Amino acid sequence: MHCWDFHNCGEKKKDCPAFPGSGKNCALLAGTIGSGQPIFTFSQKTERCLRCSFFHSEHYPEEFEGALEHEPF
Repeated sequence: MHCWDFHNCGEKKKDCPAFPGSGKNCALLAGTIGSGQPIFTFSQKTERCLRCSFFHSEHYPEEFEGALEHEPF
């Protein structure tokens, strides 16, 4: 199952960078829409993805140990 099906995005999915090829690992893409607003910074996106029911579902293939980590630039 892709994120847009899980969240019932309908036609809005066409505006999301995860569509059509990354609907199973959307947390790794900048600019995904999720809660209706695109988020382009990884630190903001991390916060939202950790609250996302799709991210924690059996449909999301990546496994993260409680947090996404990134190195500062």
